[in-house]
Amino acid sequence: MAGILQPTGPSGQVLRAFWKRRFTHVTSSAILDEMVDVLAREKIRRVTRLSRQDIANLRVAMQQRAEAASGEYKDVDLVASDAKDNPIVSAALEMQAQYVVTLDANDLLRLKVFLVSGHRPVQVEFPKGFLRLLQG
Repeated sequence: MAGILQPTGPSGQVLRAFWKRRFTHVTSSAILDEMVDVLAREKIRRVTRLSRQDIANLRVAMQQRAEAASGEYKDVDLVASDAKDNPIVSAALEMQAQYVVTLDANDLLRLKVFLVSGHRPVQVEFPKGFLRLLQG
C-alpha cells in the first residue's frame, strides 16, 4: 500500500517492478481484503484520490497478476506483536516465497528471517533492500 501512497519512493518502485513482472508477487484473499480496507479509509482516499471503484479494480488487478495462496496455512502465529500480519507470513510460507517486503519495522521487519521446519527461509526486507536485490 505504501507504493500507492508514495508512488515515487522505494515502495512505488517495488510496485512498478511488480507490474513489469520483475518478480512474482504472492498474495491471498486476507491480504487483498486488508489492502481494500486500508485504501477505503476516508483519510487514505483523500490522499490517493482513489474511488471505491478504483480500489475494487486494483484488488482485481492484483489478484489476477499475483500468485494467490489458497489459505491452507491459517494457524500460523509467528507475529505475536500484531496478529494482522500473520496472513502475510502464512502466504509467504504456503507459496515458498523468498522475501517479504514491508515498511513494518515494529513487527515484520523485527523477524528479519523466518524459519519454519519444512520451508525455505523467508527474508524480510525494506523496499530499498529488495530493490537492491532485484538489481543484483
